[in-house]
Amino acid sequence: MTVKEVFELRKQGKIEEAYETIRPMYAVHQGKYTTLCMFWTASDILKKRVKEQRLDEAEKIFKALLRILPNIDDHDGRARSSILHEAVLLDKEIKTFCVLDFVEQLKVEQLSDEDWKSITPLPSQTGQASKFNIPSVAQQLLTCAFHEIQEEPTADNALKVMPLLEEAMRRRPRDKNNQRYMAVIYRIMGQREKAVDIYRLLLTRYHDSYLYAELAELTDDLGQKAALLCSAIKNQRQEQFCSGYRLDLARLLMDRDKPKAAYELQKCIATRQSQGFHPTREMQQMLSQLAGVQPSTDTEQLAFYQRMIEKFNR
Repeated sequence: MTVKEVFELRKQGKIEEAYETIRPMYAVHQGKYTTLCMFWTASDILKKRVKEQRLDEAEKIFKALLRILPNIDDHDGRARSSILHEAVLLDKEIKTFCVLDFVEQLKVEQLSDEDWKSITPLPSQTGQASKFNIPSVAQQLLTCAFHEIQEEPTADNALKVMPLLEEAMRRRPRDKNNQRYMAVIYRIMGQREKAVDIYRLLLTRYHDSYLYAELAELTDDLGQKAALLCSAIKNQRQEQFCSGYRLDLARLLMDRDKPKAAYELQKCIATRQSQGFHPTREMQQMLSQLAGVQPSTDTEQLAFYQRMIEKFNR
């Protein structure tokens, strides 16, 4: 069978057959078209293996594609773009997949304008178009990298992502996520004031709860820290995402206002229990310290939030 015939099999949707046919051909001859065919049939199989949840095999194929990529004629950048999409896909499907290692090896200057272009979703069956564009594949890759950095915020990891982040900032300097990612990097690298400046600028335009909470982590003044956590709680509509903010606020209030600390701790524990989790050892210790304390009422706590925000977050 010829390479042209293998491509025809692929075109017909017979991707398993195409893959099994090209492999022995590629093993003995890595010509221009054989290599190209090997790449695209393997790419097809990778996506199929992910759908089948054969994830170990999918990751091995991805590593093989990385080895093949430098040897193919990719004048239109389609193969490189395919690799980017596959890295994002594997990051979502495989917990142990390290997207930062992939980003570190990425030649950012080779990314095309198309790789940075957001995607407009097609109208749904009802004819309604989505209000939100899908981020570009390069932006998705950056987001995946920052999820890993937040789990392991080291200088080494920060350096791995910097070329991609700098290019993202060059292309979209006012983008909320890009600015936030830069603040995270500044914090990791010890440039705290630069991080604070970015968060304060972002909070003039946006009121996402996580922005208030991340600025609170950088704030030493206890009153201002508490006010920022109050803002985070007020701006988070889903109670399940408030637990961390409430616990931080309870810690701050333990020695200052026990009824308000008890209120936050009570809310935090109730959310954990609704999700099937028991209170942590720290929470149990805090409960012991607050034994006999009557928690604030909802009305009292909301009034407290408002006072704190007006006093410290002007």
